[in-house]
Amino acid sequence: MRWTEARWLALSAWYKIASKAEWANFARLKQTFGSADQVGNGVVFDVGSNRYRLIGRVLYPHKLSVLRVMDHEEYDRASWASQCGCHSPPPKSRTPPPKRPATPRRQRR
Repeated sequence: MRWTEARWLALSAWYKIASKAEWANFARLKQTFGSADQVGNGVVFDVGSNRYRLIGRVLYPHKLSVLRVMDHEEYDRASWASQCGCHSPPPKSRTPPPKRPATPRRQRR
């Protein structure tokens, strides 16, 4: 099996689990992926029996963005920490403006 095929299978297995999950916070995420570590505003996932690292940003509870996927050797070089954006502030959430209360309509007489 080629390296890219092995990586694809490992990432597919990780995605199958992560895409169905709804985590309220990092503690809940850690229950699903026990080897996950928080790095700045990002999360480092061990994928494929610790062969690969996936760096992601989680906006709890529903959104996970993959920032980078690398093998163990690239991860150990540690240059990814300054390049992945993990230490940048998370993007501002897009919350809809508050709804105004409906004004009662005047009744015709």
